[in-house]
Amino acid sequence: MKKLLIATSVSVFIGYLIYYFFFKTMMVLGQQAPDIQAIGRDKQIIKLEQFRGKYLLLEFWGSWCGPCRKENPILVMMYEKYKTSQFKVASGIEFLSIALEKDKDDAEKAILKDNLNWPHHIIEDKLLESPTAIAYSIKSIPAKFLIGPDLRIILSDPTIAELDAFLAYQLKKD
Repeated sequence: MKKLLIATSVSVFIGYLIYYFFFKTMMVLGQQAPDIQAIGRDKQIIKLEQFRGKYLLLEFWGSWCGPCRKENPILVMMYEKYKTSQFKVASGIEFLSIALEKDKDDAEKAILKDNLNWPHHIIEDKLLESPTAIAYSIKSIPAKFLIGPDLRIILSDPTIAELDAFLAYQLKKD
């Protein structure tokens, strides 16, 4: 009986650890997006709340990341396509790039070279250990989230095709 009690206690403890480390921080569609408060590259504070009422594409990337850099021209085209759009439930879309870097200068150069012409950029120098990466459970990049006008997560790491299809469907028809 004592062995059974010990085995049960150990199993419950291991189950709790698995839940805590693997499931507690997972991003769930429909959940409130974790708050962001960081200094942008323009030295202004960027907060998640400032995007309320619009869609927000939150993109985690790095200047050193080959797949990220390959995806950047496509994101630029997406931004140009939708930046002035009106949607059924949102008054537009904003892009926010969060560069996870070792060297902030490398990110600055990549933003200019890749023509990431949206106004909102955050450069964090702690790679995957940055506060925003931890809040969004980022384990690898590139990673993207589409956040709705109510600041809830709508899409978690969508492909470009999935993102484009969703936004096209959400366009307001005149």
